[in-house]
Amino acid sequence: MKQAIKKKTFTRPTTDDIKSLLGFNTEKPKGPVKMSELKTSNAEKETEFIVLPQAFENALKIPGIPKGYLTITTGWSNTGKSTIKNCLIAACQREGILSVVYETEGNFDWKYAMDCGVKAEPIYGEIYDEETGEVTEGIVNYKAENVVYYDSTILAEQYGDMDYSAGKKVSKKRKEAVLEDIAYSMNTILDLQDEGKIMQPVCFIWDSIGSIQSFKSYMSKTGNNMFDAGAISQAFNNLINNRIPSSRKVSEPYTNTFFCVNKIWNDSMNGMPGVPSIELKGGKTMFYGARLIIHLGGVAKAAVKELKATAKGENFKYGIVTKVKTTKNQLPTPYNVTYEGTMCCVHNGLISEEEIDDYKKNNIKLILENLDKQRKKDGKEAVADITEADLEYTEEETFDE
Repeated sequence: MKQAIKKKTFTRPTTDDIKSLLGFNTEKPKGPVKMSELKTSNAEKETEFIVLPQAFENALKIPGIPKGYLTITTGWSNTGKSTIKNCLIAACQREGILSVVYETEGNFDWKYAMDCGVKAEPIYGEIYDEETGEVTEGIVNYKAENVVYYDSTILAEQYGDMDYSAGKKVSKKRKEAVLEDIAYSMNTILDLQDEGKIMQPVCFIWDSIGSIQSFKSYMSKTGNNMFDAGAISQAFNNLINNRIPSSRKVSEPYTNTFFCVNKIWNDSMNGMPGVPSIELKGGKTMFYGARLIIHLGGVAKAAVKELKATAKGENFKYGIVTKVKTTKNQLPTPYNVTYEGTMCCVHNGLISEEEIDDYKKNNIKLILENLDKQRKKDGKEAVADITEADLEYTEEETFDE
């Protein structure tokens, strides 16, 4: 007679058992937990924003730029991108956030930034003209608390000795900046933060993707969009998918943010014939990494409404009304909404259309001064007797595409 085979009985391990085997601490905290002890936690902080002017929230129903994410702004020229950027820098200063500005467009206007609320002061010094030998007094730099400013010249000066194909420094410096310099700078700053040498949150602001070539394009001396797209993927992948979003974890003392202006191009062949389609320069890496994308103006062209003042035959544009909408929104509930509205870009930032009349009343003197500046620019004498009664306001409709 055959002996019966006894079946083994198994007790399936619990999830806590498995996590314990993998090195996770599964015990419930008995008291306050140090942040340094939460490294293996997947808990994230509550969604917070770098708060922009009320006109931004009125248009999009979100308070500003979300912390801990990559946000992209797109749009054609003269649609309000620089105004949002300036308001963001000013907001960072108010909130004690270090804004690191990468201006590779080469057109940062410090005066406009200061009008929009950025606290900065010009540094004066003697300027020597090497051609004429003339020495004049003028602005040689700007100083702004909680702002680190890089343009292409500064990037090339600091990182021009980096050979990104070999991953090492070389003796001969580049005279031109490349997009890898920005990623290298960002990683350096985040390393300093990890080492406790930068003890505040950071907001990286880049204007703009598509305005600077990659190291490979630079070395080829021809420029190549595929080289640039590949370089963005390689240089920024870890930043936008790991280092920036991981700062949202409750274990991290500072929440870091990345805001980019992205150049665009019109792909009329993508989609329905005759229907314009916006594509981002630099490939899809940033598009996929962004949690929020904001588009200003129209699709085929700027499509803004120009706000003008006229006095005694002289015209002056004092602002624009621009469309604004979210074209991608993957923020947590309840902020994952898609809205389309309008807002006005004026000399001191953002206002709603409902605020235009108050703006005109409170800024008559400025408008008059600018009308006289326009006369001087045209070679005419300033008209000292322009009064409010002489002013006529018009809105040039260019919304239709």
